[in-house]
Amino acid sequence: MKNKEYEVKTVKVEDEFKICPSCGYKDGFHSMFRKEGGTTKWLFICPSCHSVFDIGYTVQGRND
Repeated sequence: MKNKEYEVKTVKVEDEFKICPSCGYKDGFHSMFRKEGGTTKWLFICPSCHSVFDIGYTVQGRND
């Protein structure tokens, strides 16, 4: 399955990342993971407006 391209917005987290910067939704985010080269990025999706955010998290795991 080929990865769908999403516009990913980079966000710098100060104390917490709970409110969507795009639409103001206040109840947190869904998670998604995307492989980029040898890294797996942990991205966050707003359940209201579906914007995708990168707060700089990566995941280290097993390689299949």
